[in-house]
Amino acid sequence: MAVEVAAILERNVRMIAWLTHHLPTEIETINGIPGKYRGGAEMTDFGYISQAPEEIKLFSPDQWQGAMEHEKLIITGTDLLTEEAMIKLAKVSPVLLVHHKQTQSAARKQLIDSASIFICHTPKHLELELQWTDPKQSTWVISSHNPSDFVAKPKENFALWASRLHRQKGPDNALRWAEEHQIPLVFYWNKPRELVLETMARAKHFVFLPNDFDAEPRTVIEAVLSGCQVHVNDNVGISSIPDWSNTEIMAELVSHAGQKFWEAVL
Repeated sequence: MAVEVAAILERNVRMIAWLTHHLPTEIETINGIPGKYRGGAEMTDFGYISQAPEEIKLFSPDQWQGAMEHEKLIITGTDLLTEEAMIKLAKVSPVLLVHHKQTQSAARKQLIDSASIFICHTPKHLELELQWTDPKQSTWVISSHNPSDFVAKPKENFALWASRLHRQKGPDNALRWAEEHQIPLVFYWNKPRELVLETMARAKHFVFLPNDFDAEPRTVIEAVLSGCQVHVNDNVGISSIPDWSNTEIMAELVSHAGQKFWEAVL
């Protein structure tokens, strides 16, 4: 009987299909898909995947049909899915996680509405998406971080801006803020992560004032965990989390984010 039960359990072990164009960081290839560091979404996906309680198989957007064959399908990001793919993927009611504000379309709404659970990273982001969609279930889960990766050194009187150099990220607003407050500004883009975190550890201020909605800029989380005084505007989705600028509260949230994500998914 024990052998029969073991055989049944083995047949029922499910592999989770993870469909994404945010390829993992720190890994050259998984399942033949090349991966490299590109940005926050890749780091977030990698963080959740590394805490997965079950086996994960990665699929790129052009492999969406193969991903549909699995019992559990998680989609992170819709940008590179065709309208046809989104309509057909909707039929299997996937878990859908989105990292940024979605471009509205009929096919994308169909995919979100069909999701077994729809996940955003912050309350404000979820609120914006629910204004035009109607998923069965929805929640928000912040990205996973290890608080011990961040340190707060003796603070020096300067501000740091670190992001991708794009108008949406508000570099002009940061420069104007520094001038108005007469605080020296260290201005980083396309810099090694180690340099950014070392500078952040010393910076008294971190300023991020985007010109458009930014659901969950990881640098804001990192700045809070590094003990900076963080200055943002209403376009930063993290500011919708209660007591988000409190280092201890943020550390608690990010420490349990992976567990919360997988509890929602499974």
